[in-house]
Order: sequence, then structure tokens, then C-alpha cells
Amino acid sequence: MLTTLLLKQQAITKRFLPPLQRHLSSISDRRRRSVHFVPADNDKFLSKALTLGADTIVLDLEDSVKDKQVGREKLRAFLDVANSLPGRSTTEVLVRINPLSSSVDDWREDIAAGFDGSDGFMVPKVETQDELKLLDETLSGMETSNNSSKVLLPIATETPLAVMNIADIAKGPRVCAITWGCEDLSAVLGSYSTRDNNSGAYLDVFRHCQTMCLLAAKAAGVQAIDGVYQNVRDMDGFQNEANYAKSIGFDGKLTLHPGQISALHKVLEPTRREREEAAMIVTMWERSIQKGAIEIDGKMIDLPHYVRAKKVLARVGADKDASGEQGTAVSTGSNKGSNTSIDSKKEGHDDDDEVFPRVCMGKFFEDLEPGLKIRHFLTRTVTEADNVFFTCLTLNPAPIHLDHELSKGNASSLSGKGGNSNSGKPLFNSMFTLALLVGMSVPEATHGTTVANLGFSEVLFPKPVYPGDTLRAETIILERRESKSRPTQGIVTLQHVAYNQRGDVVCKATRQALMKKK
Repeated sequence: MLTTLLLKQQAITKRFLPPLQRHLSSISDRRRRSVHFVPADNDKFLSKALTLGADTIVLDLEDSVKDKQVGREKLRAFLDVANSLPGRSTTEVLVRINPLSSSVDDWREDIAAGFDGSDGFMVPKVETQDELKLLDETLSGMETSNNSSKVLLPIATETPLAVMNIADIAKGPRVCAITWGCEDLSAVLGSYSTRDNNSGAYLDVFRHCQTMCLLAAKAAGVQAIDGVYQNVRDMDGFQNEANYAKSIGFDGKLTLHPGQISALHKVLEPTRREREEAAMIVTMWERSIQKGAIEIDGKMIDLPHYVRAKKVLARVGADKDASGEQGTAVSTGSNKGSNTSIDSKKEGHDDDDEVFPRVCMGKFFEDLEPGLKIRHFLTRTVTEADNVFFTCLTLNPAPIHLDHELSKGNASSLSGKGGNSNSGKPLFNSMFTLALLVGMSVPEATHGTTVANLGFSEVLFPKPVYPGDTLRAETIILERRESKSRPTQGIVTLQHVAYNQRGDVVCKATRQALMKKK
């Protein structure tokens, strides 16, 4: 039955997971948060290109270069030494060639100049997949067993025909990502502007191009890179546009100015709240494989939410790796980063980075309002082995927990406390019941947000627990108040209640906890 269930779950999952990447090399699957343009004929900019921290630099032989031949010569000189320069191992190097549709074969000379030492090519003004096939054939003829396969990154919306063919372009050979642009398109269309003069938002036809770029990339299983923000002095506008791109699913963005790179990386890094929410969803979903949907904080969570949360956590790990740190992507989430070094204060780390990965799923002081009721996700069927082990572990030799014969004699005396078919079995150690109740309450209530447990003001065991009972838990927030001595923390009174499978209350505990504030 379990095998059938897993196969069914796997089949459902395939509906929502993106297609497998067609390119399996580390180059083509790498992270491309920032794709930064550098004029290939500018010695000053070239000398700094690998120190900017961009995931990808694009050495431009098209729009920003006046003398193409000079640009090619300087490009060759740079690529000859690039592999020995600091930053090369963590930076993808692409070359933007001239369009295949140009009247002369500039693009062939561009490829010849940029082949050795680069990772691939950005292709402007692509209109059809046939152009990419021609490039593929050309590159295949140049590659040897010693060369890694070059990738292609088309700019796929610079003509009306390109927009109409963008889905096929995204599926072209060697394509690792696609991006979009509207300046060339606006010239072809005869548009007076690309943005609304009042709001600054893209006009509808260009917003359509952005949307089509995103959809075509995801349908093809390649990365989607958002277009440039032209006003390099307007950082607020850039960050707003980057936030929008992140929110709808873009993997990265083109940049024109070095100052945009770090700002972009900060925007694309999942926030603390996003990481915590994703970690909660992934953890709860993976513990509930038999269920079609789960409830977290009153929200129904199903497979698409789980897939989205996994992508958020994968992005956390990718951001750490892209920064040049060692380590791997987080599997169940982290709100502090990867376990990468014993020195948590390395240059470039945020103040909240820690040595070990942290998952924070609980609620902060501000979230724990009096009257809030939390139904906890975890349940537990307790066994006789649990009872014996815990009793021995705590050096408690009481025979009511260990002696079956004595327990038979206690059956009649317990009839007034919920005697049932379990009567005659050893009673569960009540300290185990209390500990289990508090433990089941942790994920949704206090995980990672508790500073200290201050004590219990009341603990009751209204009905006994026996081996084979299944327990669930609820928490009610009774009271909260500010801490007079700790302005960043507060004191919360929580009442935890445990129920057995028949709905009987088997434990009720009221405690006070010192909780973190946001």
C-alpha cells in the first residue's frame, strides 16, 4: 500500500516540478542572480570585471563597442589571462556577440575572438530557434574533448517575431537561460516610450514581453533573467523592480552598474520570514506524506506550496555557494545560512550569520496574542518500549509503570479515572506524557523563538495514558507581557493540552516562557 501511495505521490509531483535541465554541466546549472554587462573595449572596466561579485559577466561586443575590431583584440587579451585572475572560478564569463541577422558576419568573428577562455555567448536579437541551431553547429565544430560545452543566453524579445517565437527560442540547443529587452523592440514598433510617464511601470506591450520571457523559460526548464533598469542612479527604482522580478519568479536580472549587483543579491536572498515559512512547510509536508493537504496556521498547504518552499530553500543554499563559501544547499531550511566555517564573522557575512544552520519555525512574542489557539501537527502513538525506557532512564522503579501483574490489580481502582480496555496495562509515566506534550507543541509555537522556559504553574493528568494510545496536542495563549529588564523579549503564558485518540484530555500544562521579539 505504501509503495502505491509513494508512486501516486511521485506522479502528482511531476505535474508541478519544472522539466529537467537539459544541460547537466555545472556551468549551465549555476546560479545567475546578476548578469552584468562590461564593454569589451574598455580596459578600466575589464580590469575590475571579475572583482565586482557578479555571478555572470557579459563582455559586450555589440551595442557598447564602437570599434568592433579593437573590442575583439582587447577581449582576446583579457580572456588569455582571465583564468588566472581572482574571482574567475566563481564568475561565469559570457561574450555578447553581434546579431546573426546582421548584414556582415561579425558574429563569426566575435565567436572566434571569444571562444577560448569564455563559458558561452549571449545572443542578441534572436528571432528563431534555427539561429541557435546554426550557432550550435558552429560551436560543435570548434569544440574538442578538452573544451567544456559552451552555453547560450539569448535576448529573446528584441523583435516582434522573437516575441512570437520565444517558447521555441527557450528550448533551443545549449540554452541555459533567456532574458528580455524592450529598447530595440520599441524602435521596431515605433513606440514613443517603454514606460508610463507617471508611474514608471512598463507599458502593457513590454510588460507582456517580460511575462512571456518568464513563462517560456520555466516551460523550457531554463533560467529566467529579468531585463535591465536603465537609470543607474535610481537605486530605489532598481530595487523595486528587482523585488517585483523576484516575486513573480525570475532567477536573476541584468545589471549595468556595479552598485546594482550587491543590491540585487540582497533583494534576491530569501528574507528571514520567507526562509522560516518555507522551512515550516517543507518539514511539515515531509512528515505527512500520506496526506493530500495539511493545515499550517489556518492555511491549507498542498503540493504546489511544498514545491515552492523547496525552491526557496534551494535558493538559500545557492546564494551561499555563489558567494564563494563552501557547503551545500539546505534541505529543510535555514534562517541563518549554511554551516560553512568556524568563523561566522568573515568579511561579507551578514551580522545574523551563524556557525551552524538554524531553522526557526516558532512564533515570536508579537505573534502570540492571548486567545490564540494552535492545533499542533505532530501526533505520537506511545509504546510500552517508550514507557520502560523512560522509566529506567529516570531511575523511577515504581511498579505501576513496569509490572503487568500489579497493574491488573489496579484496573478496578482506575475505573473512575477512565478505565477502559487498556485497564490492566502498566500506566504510562506521567513525566513522559508531560515531556511529549511540550515537545509536540514546539514546532508551530516556540521552535527557535524561545529564550527560556520559566516554569510550570499548573500540571494536571485528568485521564491515564496506556501503551498504544495516540496523543495529539493543542496550545492556547493565555497571557503575554513585556519584560521589564529585556526590551527585545517578552513573557508568554501558554497552556498545552494533550488528547488521546478518544478525545479525552490526558494532560494539561500551563507554563511561562521568555520569548524573542521580531
